[in-house]
Amino acid sequence: MNFQSIGDLAQSFALRRQGVDLRQQLDRLGLELSSGRAADLGRHLSGNLLPLADIEHELVLLAGHRTAAREAATDTEVMQAALARVQGVTTDLATQGIILGTAGTTRQVSDLAATATQALGSLIGSLNTEVAGRALFSGAQTDTSPLAAAETVLSEVRDALIGATTAAEVKSRLDVFFDSPTGGFLASIYQGGDSEVAPYRLGSGESVALDIRADHAGLRAALKQVALIAVSDDAGLALALGDRISLASGAGVALLAHQDVLTEMRASLGQAENRIAQSAVRIAAEITSFEIARGELVSVDAFETAVELEQVQFQLESLYTVTARASRLSLLNFLS
Repeated sequence: MNFQSIGDLAQSFALRRQGVDLRQQLDRLGLELSSGRAADLGRHLSGNLLPLADIEHELVLLAGHRTAAREAATDTEVMQAALARVQGVTTDLATQGIILGTAGTTRQVSDLAATATQALGSLIGSLNTEVAGRALFSGAQTDTSPLAAAETVLSEVRDALIGATTAAEVKSRLDVFFDSPTGGFLASIYQGGDSEVAPYRLGSGESVALDIRADHAGLRAALKQVALIAVSDDAGLALALGDRISLASGAGVALLAHQDVLTEMRASLGQAENRIAQSAVRIAAEITSFEIARGELVSVDAFETAVELEQVQFQLESLYTVTARASRLSLLNFLS
């Protein structure tokens, strides 16, 4: 009977351990050669991981700022489009109101009132615009559409005008309804928040506040004039045709004069868009810079890695030769 000595067993175990270690090195070097990145960062950086951690931290912050910049850019684009629709609708209605004032008829007053009713719905729809479930003109209360439906607005306006007998009284009551700091519009029509939505933080001390709300005085003024034209043909108002024409044409003049305010609002939003775009460029540049710095820390020299890989392959082949001679193993058994 043949017996294997303790020395032979120890040698066999040592060769196996060495084989496992060499195969692990081979796998690591192969991975590093293909990725260009050190597999064992602790070993590669001699245990000093703090610089890498700092870079990773900055990249996380910049990723957040990049997301904020993208969201802000989307919001401003959508808000700009909404205000453009508001301005377009009110400009068209203003022109029709002014034309009515030159030689209006009962039918023309009625037609313009119907047009204004549709325009009011369009304005409210624009200001109730949402992005990803967030109402953009609701201030901090983004989960709620800022304005009630056009039907509700007109119903509240008609209630406010009950008993009005002159064009001047109609205008006065509408002023109170839309401009009151507590009741009227703010109590029954505006449903958004009382405070502005938090500004977007874009890093480097830069932030952008998109604080245009649907209760903005400029938007309320536009809604008021459109609502006035919409109810100018109301049967509940005991007004003569001349008074109705006066109300509608006067609202048209007011809407046309109000275009400067809407233009200023859009210009302010345009400035925010420009700042967001500049911040996005800065953020992208900073991310690139930190990614390059990270790459310099974790990258490996391709030539040195290839040389080391060849050395390990040679050592593994040599170990196989020694092991095969010692235990008459086949290559298949050795690698299994």
